[in-house]
Amino acid sequence: MKQTTFRLTKTLFLILLGVSVMFALFGCGKPKYKLHFEGYGFQSSKTEYAAGDQVKVYYDLIATDTDYRFWLDDENVKLKQDYDDKHGYVFTFTMPDHELTMHVSSHNSMEYIPTVSITFQNEVEEADVWLLPQTEENLKTSLWGTPSAGALEKGASAELTLTNPEFAKAWLVRIIDRDKAYYSARDLKLEDGYTVVFKSEGSKFDAVIEVHDAGGNLVFSAKAFTGTLGAEKASPNRMCCALGSVLFFIELRRIGQGFGD
Repeated sequence: MKQTTFRLTKTLFLILLGVSVMFALFGCGKPKYKLHFEGYGFQSSKTEYAAGDQVKVYYDLIATDTDYRFWLDDENVKLKQDYDDKHGYVFTFTMPDHELTMHVSSHNSMEYIPTVSITFQNEVEEADVWLLPQTEENLKTSLWGTPSAGALEKGASAELTLTNPEFAKAWLVRIIDRDKAYYSARDLKLEDGYTVVFKSEGSKFDAVIEVHDAGGNLVFSAKAFTGTLGAEKASPNRMCCALGSVLFFIELRRIGQGFGD
């Protein structure tokens, strides 16, 4: 009787120990990642966040006659922007499982900057679309900031007013669809009233970018499909939790074998 009670007590103790170990592993599976700011004026309650945490950032260094542009160095993180009189600009987003940097740029709104008003038409599938001045910097970077048209559905069109620096003689288009397929084209000549069409006669891998002038005439066409972005890597949190589960069930199996002896 005493031996049976001892075995039962030992079994319960080991089970509780296994559960504690698993909880500890779950805890260690939530590391904190730094949030960096490139520029002055940003404020947040913390400088480190766990993956999945909701982050709120304020920006109150606001000058008159100045326009601001904000972006994150991971285009997959959706940045929501708002404004209130107490805090200035208010940003919210979900922290990913890596470090992140938030950027700001500004220019004098009284300065004349030419614009181009065009229509972008999506006939392939839902996607984020960037139309960028074709500069050396934009040709080299993979950080494009906020999409010109975000989550544009198949069959939808967007009226866009694009800021066109005088030194930009052509435009780039970058597209990422919901399946992470990536499309691009360069050397687009855009003028007021032009229409950019993202279309395909077959599969999306045959997609093309067309430009039509204000009269509907085709003035540019190029194959657009470039490749598929890599699959998302397993996060440290998932890996650690999986390890915790495996160790726990191995321990339970060992206990069961010992209890049957």
